[in-house]
Amino acid sequence: MPVFKAYLKVIRKNAGLLLMYLGIVLALAVMMNQFNAQRPQLGFSETQVPMAFFNDDSQADSTIVQGLRDYLQEHAKMVDVSDDPEAIRDALFFAEIAYVIRVPAGFADGFGQDETVRIERLSAPDSSASAYMDMRVNQYLNTARLFRIGMPTASDGTIVQLARENLRISTPVELESDVIRAGSYDNIVLFYNYLAYALLAMLILGITTCMLTFGNLDLKRRNLSSPLSIRSLNLQLIAGGLVFGLFSWGSLVLLSLALYGRDMLTQTGLFLVMNAFVYMLVGLSLSFLVGHLLKSRNAQAAVSNVLTLGMSFISGVFVPQDILGKTVLAIARFTPSYWFVKANVAIGSQVTLNGQTFQDVLFSVLIQMLFAIGLLCVSWIVILNRRQKAS
Repeated sequence: MPVFKAYLKVIRKNAGLLLMYLGIVLALAVMMNQFNAQRPQLGFSETQVPMAFFNDDSQADSTIVQGLRDYLQEHAKMVDVSDDPEAIRDALFFAEIAYVIRVPAGFADGFGQDETVRIERLSAPDSSASAYMDMRVNQYLNTARLFRIGMPTASDGTIVQLARENLRISTPVELESDVIRAGSYDNIVLFYNYLAYALLAMLILGITTCMLTFGNLDLKRRNLSSPLSIRSLNLQLIAGGLVFGLFSWGSLVLLSLALYGRDMLTQTGLFLVMNAFVYMLVGLSLSFLVGHLLKSRNAQAAVSNVLTLGMSFISGVFVPQDILGKTVLAIARFTPSYWFVKANVAIGSQVTLNGQTFQDVLFSVLIQMLFAIGLLCVSWIVILNRRQKAS
């Protein structure tokens, strides 16, 4: 198979340029991993709000007040601040504290009675910590007041103990979601979205380089005068293109396996790989058409950049489809990259593909296959027109 071997030699000669795109995808994947590793994980964790606590009550050792302080210490960080209005304002301004409580005079005597003595509270403007700490203060005071009303003869120590025990009761909460999942799946989806750019660039440059080489007039005349039949020549060229396409696709898949390991050995990883395989077929068809339309190497790089970067920017490869405008998305629907990215996002949005999500993925894959068939048909029309003009 001399033509097939020559095809591979042409590919090897341009291996440096093709490997550059593998390096681009690798660099993007590493940056994505580092960026997402620095993002806070999903879930809820209580933070310690810095606060100051002042007690102006004559009963400084009041059990109720001390119980409030002890309770707040479990949910906040007590900061020593001078009991001076200017010092308190400065501490709030420079974020040394986020919340201030001042227990007024007569609070212990009036607690639980008909008369109401309110605790003074101060916080930075529009502070979320203020609402959080207000909730904690109200929880403690309301619970203790209910026990005081219900048990009028009980001691303050008993009231505080019962209130604290009641406030310790909590309901275990478990967050489950089929859409947002922990692990590396978000990174994998982004990796395969970027694959649309790298894979298409590799295929266009590789296939068009070989087609321009074998389309050289002197080489074409030499092949036609050889005992090799045209059918065998074309079959070997097709085989070379398929091998190159499989190699490009396989290289990127192996790169994803090296980066994400066992996360790729899941249903999500399998469907992403299959979707990339279909997109590889689209890339081969598009490259075949571009190769027949190009007449010189001077336009090769320009056409490749316009196609790959243009489709990537409008289809959601570099910019998520969720934030693209309606007009841009309407145009992007006429590109295979849009449906490739759409399928990737749908695959990565579910733990297991079923129901409507599976139908969406299947529809996007079928659209890509139609693109591949349509591009091949256009290429065949171009070939027939050239033959008619030549004859």
